Amino acid sequence: MYLIFGKGRSGLAAARLLKAFRSPFILVDDSTPNWERYLDRVSAVVVSPGVKPTHKVFHLAEKKGKVLYGETELAFRFWRGQTVAITGTDGKSTTTRLTYLILKNHLPEVYEGGNIGTPFSEVVLSSASGSGIAVLEVSSFQGYTLKTFRPDGGAFISFAPDHLDWHRDIEDYLSGKYRIFQNQREGDFLFLNGSSEEILNTTSGAGKYLFNSPSGGGHLKISPDGWIYFFNEKLFEVSKLKIKGHHNIWNSAVAAAIGRLFGVPVGVIREVLYTFSGLPHRLQPVGKFNRPKRVEVYNDSKSTTPNALKAALEAFDGKRVVLLFGGKDKRVSFRGLKKLFKERVKYAVAYGENRFRLFEELSDAATIELEETLEAAFKRALDRLEDGDILLLSPGSASFDLFASYEERGERFIELVREYFG
Repeated sequence: MYLIFGKGRSGLAAARLLKAFRSPFILVDDSTPNWERYLDRVSAVVVSPGVKPTHKVFHLAEKKGKVLYGETELAFRFWRGQTVAITGTDGKSTTTRLTYLILKNHLPEVYEGGNIGTPFSEVVLSSASGSGIAVLEVSSFQGYTLKTFRPDGGAFISFAPDHLDWHRDIEDYLSGKYRIFQNQREGDFLFLNGSSEEILNTTSGAGKYLFNSPSGGGHLKISPDGWIYFFNEKLFEVSKLKIKGHHNIWNSAVAAAIGRLFGVPVGVIREVLYTFSGLPHRLQPVGKFNRPKRVEVYNDSKSTTPNALKAALEAFDGKRVVLLFGGKDKRVSFRGLKKLFKERVKYAVAYGENRFRLFEELSDAATIELEETLEAAFKRALDRLEDGDILLLSPGSASFDLFASYEERGERFIELVREYFG
């Protein structure tokens, strides 16, 4: 008997999975009266990824000797196929989608899931054979409760401090990432970002491939003529990518190399990469407008960390960016962006819960004004726009202070742009 704690999408998916396999369960959350009494009737507890480890369900499960894990771990125990797990502070959604598209364009039964939107349990249920290849985006929240999870392939693509409102400290955050790959063994593979010491410290028995090494070496590298090489093989030409930013070169490279390890022809890989225009809300071009002012507008609402904001600013040359940023305070510092703000940000409006922190940390690097809401920040930015400017929404923060999701935030920004520019 299982106790599923959490009635969101992950919890409901876990319930459907257990029902399909005729495994008894009890579905509860904090609104369930006296849910604690059910713990004595179950052998395992399945928690949703949004449930913090400080919640009493963790303590009570341990006290009563119950096994506790998350929906990703539960689904893995019913999955008979191969698994590719992709994690990182930023860029994991883009890398997951590209990997999925590359594999799907050549191989049968390829599925996408995890933190990118579809719970792993739904992937298991949707597979006709109960197998195939599952390409999963795995967050630190999901990694935190993994036990036996062992991906055949994986990638740890970026690291920066994040989610310190959920994890105890940065070591706790990293442990959630490390658990994703801890059970890998010989015959599995793992791509690691060579520019991060924390990522290079990942413990895994898999064969490791390095990319983005500071020395210019590694197994994946950019040649002087602008090609990405995996060992001695040309994968793709960087200039033909549609998605902006240096980080997206490496996201594309990792996805391409994973494709090659699964036997996908280079021609198929190039076709996918050269036509991919990006995920919604990730440096998404909203439009180029000539009236009333000649500006380019980008929606980067999926930017929920300072590192994602950094990547967005690095995608634009010159001091032309009029920036809207801010949101829920996750207790992470933005001070590391000072140099970039001086180089790229012409003017910024900070809004939301953490706007005062942003002003305190960055106001000596760029002109920053404060507003409470996104709507007010947008109106303030309009007054500062000049011909040739780039209007960029890249919050660098979670959306949950003012919006239900980053998608809702991005759609609201697009509405505002269309209302003003037509």
